[in-house]
Amino acid sequence: QAPLSGILQEFERIQREQREANACTERQEWWERRSRLDLRMQSLIQSLDSEVLGCWRGLLLPRDPGNSPLDEQELSQLLQELRECGWDRP
Repeated sequence: QAPLSGILQEFERIQREQREANACTERQEWWERRSRLDLRMQSLIQSLDSEVLGCWRGLLLPRDPGNSPLDEQELSQLLQELRECGWDRP
């Protein structure tokens, strides 16, 4: 199974469980569910970042029209990660 497919399935499960948690009337139980869902969402985002986007996540950085989109350190890090992914020439 492709990493993105698994991530999307987990996202759907989190959303479904969030809707179920919203129906919970006991305050403590709601907070416990919410905390568990938050941890799962954090893990999901980290998986998306590392397994799906990888070195290409730099392409999603916002651009300031007046400045370079990356400072020298960020650019150096991005180029290093691109090379690790097999990209030989910038």
